[in-house]
Amino acid sequence: MQIRLGGRADVPLFLAFGDEAVAWMNARGNTQQWGTEPWSGENSTREAGFLERADTGGMRILEDEDGTPLGAMVITEERQPYVPDAEERELYVNFLITSRKHAGRGIGRVLFERAKQEAAERGIDLMRVDCWAGEGGSLVRVYERYGFTRVQEFTVPTRGGEWPGMLLALRLSELDPKD
Repeated sequence: MQIRLGGRADVPLFLAFGDEAVAWMNARGNTQQWGTEPWSGENSTREAGFLERADTGGMRILEDEDGTPLGAMVITEERQPYVPDAEERELYVNFLITSRKHAGRGIGRVLFERAKQEAAERGIDLMRVDCWAGEGGSLVRVYERYGFTRVQEFTVPTRGGEWPGMLLALRLSELDPKD
């Protein structure tokens, strides 16, 4: 596997991964996390958001040896607007997604390891991420397995009510050097 920098040309890939995820979640009965509509096509708001993220230089694409995209993330030094300021420099995982076609291969872990490496290279100790906290916190527990700890619950107002979220953090200085 290899990780490359992403850019505007990769926005359709992010949208396609989102389409896969929405279909998979909906088939499991989860219509709240990312809704029921595909990300590609007429959803110009989603596309515009990824185009904006592409301009930050933080897009990373994980590919197989043959160049097949497996997962993607966006890392920045800016938090999401709906979470409190960290009051110190941080590397924020603004977005992470894996291809449902390649689930179970440790793709998310590989991407988080890259984020930790980049944080260390930048001299940043604090990493944060937020995620959907519905379904009994199943996604929160995934991030905890990556070494993150819960910081704060929050909600984001949506057209259909509220989106329950969890802010998590990881300090590189607190990691076992063997990890």
